[in-house]
Amino acid sequence: MKLAEVKNRFRVRSGETEIEYEGPLKEVNAHYEKALEWLASQPAKATVLKKKESVEVEKEDKRGGLRKPIYGPKIDELESEGFFKKRKSLDEVAKGLVMKNVPTKGRKARNAILGSLRRRIAQKNAKLKGATEEDQWYFWTD
Repeated sequence: MKLAEVKNRFRVRSGETEIEYEGPLKEVNAHYEKALEWLASQPAKATVLKKKESVEVEKEDKRGGLRKPIYGPKIDELESEGFFKKRKSLDEVAKGLVMKNVPTKGRKARNAILGSLRRRIAQKNAKLKGATEEDQWYFWTD
């Protein structure tokens, strides 16, 4: 009585072609020899992995393209026109920028204006001065 049948298997892969066989040992060996002969008769193909096409395109910001300074140049214009001779609150500065056709609605715009003004007052030898009083920013020039 035979307890276990002797089986074997093989797998041969060449490029996109794959041959797999499982069965009794003598048959598997015969099929393996035939598979090797068949592979030897096939023209050799160089498998080249396709790389992602690297296109030399300027990366755009995810937020919609190239960023240009909006508030800084307009604040400089206001300063040169003498807008800050009297003390102005952030709201008054925003109204002055509206006259220059600059978007000022929304929290992000307000934060951008405040950030631009604060960068200017932090510069060395800055003409523009600023301070907070009761959670309200005020800006002026001497």
